[in-house]
Amino acid sequence: MVIVLIFYKNGKWHICTEKVHYTQHGEEITQYVGSEGHDWWVDFEEKWEHTEIIEFIPVKPTAEQLQRLEEINELGIPDGFGTICSNYVREGIFPEDVNHPLRLLQLQKENELQGIELSEQEIENIEQGQQISELEIHLLMGGI
Repeated sequence: MVIVLIFYKNGKWHICTEKVHYTQHGEEITQYVGSEGHDWWVDFEEKWEHTEIIEFIPVKPTAEQLQRLEEINELGIPDGFGTICSNYVREGIFPEDVNHPLRLLQLQKENELQGIELSEQEIENIEQGQQISELEIHLLMGGI
């Protein structure tokens, strides 16, 4: 079962603000309330005997999820990529294949990560250089 945290409406992606927990034909199901909205579920329950809503559960997205949602909206990714975009917004996961609509964002993130790693490596090299210099000074002064 695909878990979709976001939905596409009015030309952009939105994060779901609640889940619906219900029984249908005796089976318990929980899913995100998407573009259909809360009232659609209430109406659906009233029209169909085989469906009973147990509860609506508020969804509180993290700051990271909201940031990732903003990123995909900035890319202008169209409807039709809900699973890919939802996986990224929910957990920061990119698809494994090379050709996907989040590829530019993935490359940007990888470059940023490499830049951070290079900076940490440069700091480590500087610290090692200072240790060597201190040892050289100590040796020159007749140490050890």
